[in-house]
Amino acid sequence: MSDKNFLVQIFGGTWHLWDFLCRLVIDLVITFIVIAILVAVFGSHRPAVPTSAALVVDPQGSLVEQYSGDPAQRAIARLLGQKQRPQTRLRDVVAAIEHAKNDHRIKALVLETDEMGGGGFLGGAALSDLQDIGRAIRDFKKTGKPVFALGDSYNQSQYYLASMANTVFIHPQGQVFLHGYGIYQPYFKDALDKLGVEVNIFRVGKYKSAVEPLMLNGMSPDARSDWGGVVNQLWNAYQQDVTKARGLKSDALSNYINNTDTELAAVGGDSAALALKTGLVDKIDSEDQMAAAVTKVVGEANHTFRQIDFRNYLQAVTEGVQRAAGNAVGVIVAAGDIMPGDQPAGSIGGDSTSELIRKARYDNSIKAVVLRVDSPGGSAFASDLILRQIELTKEAGKPVIVSMGSVAASGGYWISMAGDEIYANPTTLTGSIGIFGLFPTFQKTLAKIGVHSDGVGTTPLSDAFDVTRPMSVLMQKAFQLDIDNGYQEFITRVAHNRHMSVAEVNSIGQGRVWTGEDAKRLGLVDKFGNLQDAVAAAAKLAKLGSHYSVRYIERPLNLTDRLLIAMANDSDASLNPNLDFSLLPTPDFSGTPWYGEMLRLANSFKVFSDPRGIYAYCFCKPQ
Repeated sequence: MSDKNFLVQIFGGTWHLWDFLCRLVIDLVITFIVIAILVAVFGSHRPAVPTSAALVVDPQGSLVEQYSGDPAQRAIARLLGQKQRPQTRLRDVVAAIEHAKNDHRIKALVLETDEMGGGGFLGGAALSDLQDIGRAIRDFKKTGKPVFALGDSYNQSQYYLASMANTVFIHPQGQVFLHGYGIYQPYFKDALDKLGVEVNIFRVGKYKSAVEPLMLNGMSPDARSDWGGVVNQLWNAYQQDVTKARGLKSDALSNYINNTDTELAAVGGDSAALALKTGLVDKIDSEDQMAAAVTKVVGEANHTFRQIDFRNYLQAVTEGVQRAAGNAVGVIVAAGDIMPGDQPAGSIGGDSTSELIRKARYDNSIKAVVLRVDSPGGSAFASDLILRQIELTKEAGKPVIVSMGSVAASGGYWISMAGDEIYANPTTLTGSIGIFGLFPTFQKTLAKIGVHSDGVGTTPLSDAFDVTRPMSVLMQKAFQLDIDNGYQEFITRVAHNRHMSVAEVNSIGQGRVWTGEDAKRLGLVDKFGNLQDAVAAAAKLAKLGSHYSVRYIERPLNLTDRLLIAMANDSDASLNPNLDFSLLPTPDFSGTPWYGEMLRLANSFKVFSDPRGIYAYCFCKPQ
């Protein structure tokens, strides 16, 4: 054998060995990754509940009925290190507190609300949602276990929860900022006139104020009267709850706000001292002193009080629990604006939400349905699709109970009215039974830059819905007749479902917004109660006794979604915090005063997607 052939054999054998080793390493790596993912999905670590601990309830961001957006996209964003708007599910907070009250391992409840935000630039949350949590806190206190509120400062929503505690702490540099309730929004008439935009508006109901920002420069007298009554009822309810919890006089909060300047001057401008003087808080302490007070009750761990976060607590007490076989009450969450088609979580889709209801109807193990509504409405067409599925579910012999969250108005009421029973909180915003349509045209805007539209057509409607041309008188009349018919259909259906006359519904309709307290008196809702009350009512109507499970009917996750979510959950704890996967810097404006209001305004325009341009919508988010 020549030296050349020998070298070829040597190098050839080495190459085959190297190739084998590389393939082996790659296979091992892939196998390891697959095993890690499967473990993350199917065998994630279950948190342990200490034998003596405080349950820490620390809501992050907005309180919501369901997480908004596509779950896989949220998971990808987390994997890439992109900042997302924090959200906390209302039902998770309530469930954790309710379970903990009878758990002997949980010795105390700690409320940390510094990171809780919500709608409006003042960081407000809906009073109805706060009251749901407040009821759970009061039930917890009945067991004799102490409740502590630990806060640097408190805005109005944060303070509502803190006021339910036995002991309210505040940092020496903190303040309690209360402001009451109000509803404010920008009006665009002058701006639209200057731009030459002609907005053709059609509505029924003198209180249907959702379109007023496009036709006026300020609130109409009817809208002012309507909303003045609503915000006063909300503020009275807030004051009543807080003063009762704190043992204060009924006018204590109003005096605190109205006399802020003189009272603050009397304590040398010390906001924390003013909160203590007026009885809003119990102690002014630093963070370590606050923690020490809790430690005396539950013991110490890791240089602070022994604790478990409510999210981990829920996972610990629910993971591995077998779903009860047989009878179930299905809960469907309808939260957000109502729009046609298939919509992600956080919005209500005419097709997607209808499909969830249909799924519950054909599931033989689901004996009753609870529709949890938290919506200001939107597309009349999409609302009607959902209503029809509720009617079909009732015809199939399954009871349907509606549970209203913070708001179930206009289209939100449309999808609610057929429930066998309707539950609401006294501070739920509902009603707003009215219809409007709008169609903007831009012929004057284009004329300002020398652009004009002209042509020929075979009928007077040939240029209908051409935004470069003025809306014809014929089209305007037809549109208004369509809106009038839609309103008549709305109030007729309400009358049928609520066993009222059309005249009665019309008298309380006209687009007027009512609180749950008024709505019950007027016959628009049946009972006061939260989601748990509605579930119990559904089980009772279905004659399930006490042996039934509660199942949330949601769009199923595919394997890819589950893998992504599991990887994201795992990455939160395991990724090196010094690594940044963001390809480009993302500016974060969430802490700026104007961000929340501008985001709310921008999102409000997404709802205008009805195929006929007809809407049952309410801009009803007091702050």
